[in-house]
Amino acid sequence: MKLKLVKYYDDWRFNFPKEMDKVFDEYWEAIDFLDYDENECQKRLQKIISNFSECHLDAYTHVSISYRNQKKVTQSFHYALTSYLLGKNAFPKEFDEKNDRIIWSNMDNRPFLRACQNLGLEYQYRKDFSRTIELYRENLSYNENDNQGIRYLLLECYLELKDYKEFKNLLDKYDGDYIVEFFYGRVIYDILKNNGKEAMDLLTEAAKCNKHVVMELAKEKHIEPDPHRIPGAPNFNAGIPIGSIQQAYDYWSTNKKTLNLKIIRDFFKYAKKNNA
Repeated sequence: MKLKLVKYYDDWRFNFPKEMDKVFDEYWEAIDFLDYDENECQKRLQKIISNFSECHLDAYTHVSISYRNQKKVTQSFHYALTSYLLGKNAFPKEFDEKNDRIIWSNMDNRPFLRACQNLGLEYQYRKDFSRTIELYRENLSYNENDNQGIRYLLLECYLELKDYKEFKNLLDKYDGDYIVEFFYGRVIYDILKNNGKEAMDLLTEAAKCNKHVVMELAKEKHIEPDPHRIPGAPNFNAGIPIGSIQQAYDYWSTNKKTLNLKIIRDFFKYAKKNNA
């Protein structure tokens, strides 16, 4: 049972064997154990892989994620790479890498796009940013609408590498993106370029997105806040809400190599003192 990438009119999509429908429920039951019981998750997904070793990309990808949760980096990389290569091996010669698209809105394309992203994350964790950026750009070339948030991962890479030219190019490309990484990314860029007035002007809008970031980036010492909780569910981690203290800490934690620079901390100390 082999996987194929086929063309329908102007649309490319992955063609999965019909037999995979039989394990649809099994797959989602296995995913329920992710982040909860990794060994059980792996056991169930491995069973699916044993029957669909050449085509169930999502099973490989989520086994990889499960191993990464356990910090088993050799296994996580192996399954991430396998998932990606199985997808790439399905490409026919007629597929034009420069002009053809594999869009997210087609559900059958999502397993490969997830595999591409997951392998990029594997390289990013290894700080192999050259290969990471190559994969993220590949992902965006297939699906320009970026339903996966690949552009935010690319921003992290450019900031880590101090590639401020590409950092700014990406900010400009998604000029209408109103999320913390882009709002504060524009502020950070101007700080690093010593454009203090411009940075302060941009900070007014950025603070509307999340005011807690100003206080977080002004700190000398950062302490992870308690998880966000939903009333009535005190033991449930409700994730990272937009505009929250948790989001501010996560933004600092993800980019702390750059955000700990004295020039940036001093700017936000000044902004905090002056209620900017």
